[in-house]
Amino acid sequence: MWLHILKKDLRLHWPYVAAVIALKVVAVWTILQMGIFADPLQLLSLKALIDLAFAVAAGIAVIVAVQSDPLVSSNDDWLIRPIRRSDLALDKIVFAAFVTLLPTFVFDLGVGLMHRLDALPAIGAAAYAALVTFIGVGLPALAVGTITASWRQAAGIIFVIFLTWIVGSSTINYQTAALSSWPVQLAFQTILVIAAALVLGLQYGRRNTAISRRVFAVATICAVAVMFMPRTTGYQIQHMVDDGKVAATGPIRLSFDDQPNAKVIGKASQYMLSFIFVPLKVVVDPDRIVTINHVDVSIASGDGKPLYRGTILLPSSNPPHQVISILGNTFDGASNGHNPNYQAVNLPRDVFAKLKNAPGRLSLTYQLSAYAPAATTKATLPLGVPQKVAGFGICETRLNPDKAQVVDLYCIPATDSSNCISATVLDLAGASIGAPQTSCSMTSTQWGLNTKALTDPGQFVMDFPATSGAAIRPLTLTTYRIASHFTQTVVVPQVRLTDLTGSTRS
Repeated sequence: MWLHILKKDLRLHWPYVAAVIALKVVAVWTILQMGIFADPLQLLSLKALIDLAFAVAAGIAVIVAVQSDPLVSSNDDWLIRPIRRSDLALDKIVFAAFVTLLPTFVFDLGVGLMHRLDALPAIGAAAYAALVTFIGVGLPALAVGTITASWRQAAGIIFVIFLTWIVGSSTINYQTAALSSWPVQLAFQTILVIAAALVLGLQYGRRNTAISRRVFAVATICAVAVMFMPRTTGYQIQHMVDDGKVAATGPIRLSFDDQPNAKVIGKASQYMLSFIFVPLKVVVDPDRIVTINHVDVSIASGDGKPLYRGTILLPSSNPPHQVISILGNTFDGASNGHNPNYQAVNLPRDVFAKLKNAPGRLSLTYQLSAYAPAATTKATLPLGVPQKVAGFGICETRLNPDKAQVVDLYCIPATDSSNCISATVLDLAGASIGAPQTSCSMTSTQWGLNTKALTDPGQFVMDFPATSGAAIRPLTLTTYRIASHFTQTVVVPQVRLTDLTGSTRS
């Protein structure tokens, strides 16, 4: 019986289904247009917009399908027809899967196979991405549809949730945990699954709308609370479970550089923020890669009284005309001896104005991850030809569009590999030329599956001089696995903020 109801829903609501599939087709087209390179920023923005539109269209389709046989009203003919409520519930669940889970799995897997990723890991990654879409879009839409009788009611509930999120985002004074971290994702998805099961059971089993709405409200509050979990809390939970504890030390040493030659060139004010630049010494174990996940800053007076606590926004590039070298977010053995390195610290204007001339204690607390080598291979990649590299994914070399004598290497990591890759150029005799160059994508690997490898563009790994002729030099490629997570704190005992905007001396 449920199959007949599903066929009726598909015939009745086919425009919504067609819109969902069309948006997925456009998303695939955008991904294929980007290819290994993500140079057109417009395409990246378009892809994000299409993904959002797909989620909205799929949610609307599910709500419309559920409300075509509404549970809230007592004047609908399905109540007197010989239809089991379990069949009706199964129909709506399958319809939700049809417009969320199935398109995501089919199209994401198709893109992965077009990129020549290995089939079994790509299937696993696509299945996980599809399940997350079903839980994050399909189940909430099912719950909203079953507790409302009209679009006005559904839109009102969605608006209240959106308004709550806006108010929370604008009022909290700390950085929230990333939704991509597994404790947040697991808690969020668990809340959605339990709430949807309770609401659907109550509505299709007992038609108890009042209790169902209370369950939905409580679940919404819990989900919003998880989304606003402080980043530091999420980090501590994740790594205490992963490692048993968060280590206090690791394969990197960060310390304040108080040498007289450590100078900062530039000014502090930029836009609505005030920047200070803390010169640091960086020493990394040669066989490790270290990434910065999060940085907290605190300022205290000379007697230890807290004056300010905040989060550092990791800059993607050097603020123009301000400093010589900004501390990046990925380190390896090649980072050693680079002087100077500066941690850019963004402060609110009022905080900088109030504290700039007062001697105080500045502390930078880094939450870091260390990676150890997992696999190494040699490859020679012809220019402009995507090449499958076993255990790595797909790599390609191309001439730099701005520098004709420079070759850029990009890689799409495999769906079951780490996001960290290093590369070394070899001469014809097989000897290394120069130090390895490292690239770590900021997207995290969930449950051993790198789902971003299916749909995201490849990451830049390195550039190196071009050679004459069609061939290029062979490369040594190394992937890395997570080894540990740890924290380090850099303390500047006595400093004025103004001293960190011009030149810094001991």
